[in-house]
Amino acid sequence: MYHFGLIGNPIKHSKSPELHQHFLKDFGVNGAYELYELTHAELGAFTEQVKQDGLMGFNVTAPYKASIIPYLDRLDFYAQEMNAVNTVKLMDGQLVGYNTDGIGYIEALRQAKSEFFNQTKKKILIIGAGGAAKGIALALNGIENFTIDITNRTEEKAIELTKKLKTSQVYDLTEAEEHLGKYDLIIQTTTVGMQPNIDTQIIRLDRVKPQAIVSDIVYQPKWTKFLEQADELGIEVLFGIDMLIHQAAKSFEIWTGHRPNERLLEWLKE
Repeated sequence: MYHFGLIGNPIKHSKSPELHQHFLKDFGVNGAYELYELTHAELGAFTEQVKQDGLMGFNVTAPYKASIIPYLDRLDFYAQEMNAVNTVKLMDGQLVGYNTDGIGYIEALRQAKSEFFNQTKKKILIIGAGGAAKGIALALNGIENFTIDITNRTEEKAIELTKKLKTSQVYDLTEAEEHLGKYDLIIQTTTVGMQPNIDTQIIRLDRVKPQAIVSDIVYQPKWTKFLEQADELGIEVLFGIDMLIHQAAKSFEIWTGHRPNERLLEWLKE
C-alpha cells in the first residue's frame, strides 16, 4: 500500500489528500495520504518515525520548508539552491528533499498561457521571499528572456533571494505598487489572503497594465482579494490551485515514478 503525507501548521484546509487520492486512483493502486499538523519541536521525531513506519514520502508546507532541512540526508539542486523543501522521499533508508514549487508553477503557467514562453523579454515581479517564492524564482530564473524582481515586507530576505538570480531589483511594498505597470507577470507568494484571513490583500493592483497576468499561489480561497481585484480590472489571472495540482503531480511522480494523466490535472482545476 502506498502511504504519503503532508506536514505543516496549519494544514486542516489542505486539498493535498484529495488530489493524491485522485492520483492513486489514476495509477490503479490503493494508498493513503495523511495530514500531520506538527509543531517545530516534533519535526525530528516525525522524520525518525517515517524511516521506521515505511511512509514512502511526504510534502512540506509552511512554516517548515526550511526548518525540515537539518533532518534530511540529501537535497536535490533546487532544494539546495533555495534552502527550501516541499517534497521528501524515503530512498534506501535516507530522506531526500526536493523542491517542486518552481517546476509546478512553470507547468501551470505554461498550460494556462503557453504564449508567455515565446522569445520576447518578460518582466516578472514576485511578492514574497519565503520558501515558495524561492522555488518559483529559481525555476523562472533559468528561462533566458525572463527578468525577475522581488518585493517583500522584510527587505533583507528579498536581497538574500536576489543573490540567486541573474538580474534583480528589490522594492518595498509601497515602491512595488508604483512600479506595477512595467510587469508582464505578478506572482503573489505570501500567505496574505489565505483562510481564515480572506479579507486581506498585500498590495493594490490599480497600476497593473491590462495585458499582464496576475497570479496568487494561495488556493484557499480560490478567489483571493488579490485575484478579485485583478479580475475587476479586466486582467487575466492564474489560480493557486493550478500550481498546487502541478507541483503535487510532480511530487507523486518523484515518489512513484508515475506521472498523473494530463486530462486528470485539467479536470481537477475545475
